[in-house]
Amino acid sequence: MNEVRYESGEHKGAEYCKTCHQKIYTEWKNNSRHAIATTAESVRDVMHKLKEHTILNYILGGEDMCYACHGPKAANEGINCETCHGPALPNAPIMESHEKVFKLNKPALKKDDFCAKCHEIPGWVTPYGDWKKTNLVEQGITCQGCHMASPEGSRAYHGFDSFAINQTIYKNDLSLSDVRLNFPTLTLNIENHIKAHGVPAGGPTRILSLEISFKDGQGKQLHKDGETFAKYHRVMPVLGFWPYEIIADTQLKTGERRPLSFTLPSELKGRIKSIQLVLRFYEVADEHEGDIAKAYFVSEPILVKEIRI
Repeated sequence: MNEVRYESGEHKGAEYCKTCHQKIYTEWKNNSRHAIATTAESVRDVMHKLKEHTILNYILGGEDMCYACHGPKAANEGINCETCHGPALPNAPIMESHEKVFKLNKPALKKDDFCAKCHEIPGWVTPYGDWKKTNLVEQGITCQGCHMASPEGSRAYHGFDSFAINQTIYKNDLSLSDVRLNFPTLTLNIENHIKAHGVPAGGPTRILSLEISFKDGQGKQLHKDGETFAKYHRVMPVLGFWPYEIIADTQLKTGERRPLSFTLPSELKGRIKSIQLVLRFYEVADEHEGDIAKAYFVSEPILVKEIRI
């Protein structure tokens, strides 16, 4: 598990590339989760807990397992330019690195399975596997085509985005419709408009939450309900840290339109005057098994819908 998935070598760092590629550097630094792949609180916490568990640390190869995908330990700036493009040649002019490393590696970066080396873990993280099942394969629409669009495109960032950095990324990709209250039952549809992968697209630590608030005429909350969407896992017994089994999968699948139903307490009849529906993301450590009350990170609402009764 600690086998490095990128070309090893001494990394000069993103600042080195920034001198000529300022715009790309800014997109990566400001928008990409890659830029904090070794410094995010969730990652640092995993590394710390690995060190606390001697047996698990030995079995998994220690923190090297994290750095195998999350970027070189020496540079400690996540998935930087050289992680994907290859490390610059030591003691050589930059244009020599362009010709002998970056230019030669460029075709590999465009292959449909390039990102899968780190972003596909069968059973846990499966965006590449999801994509392989769609008709986008025949159309030639790859991960890079959407997530690393050209600067002229609608999503001009260099590197994969994340709700932890850009909380508007799913703004038009998720919707709530046909919200109806036929007391005591509330029904609605939630839809994932993304045609390439499920939501949340990441592993068991990422959770999409639908939060429903029922209010009276003065806007006071009378009742709350909701639903969460994720791949839930059980942590390893005794060691109590590493997820080893998916026990429930409520992830919104590719292009899925899912009906939901909620039953209200009888004492609320005639009192509900408005309903607020909110979609937001949570990031939860493995050890908490999907408990959003113990989340590392809670996003701002990515969708808010108000219904008057």
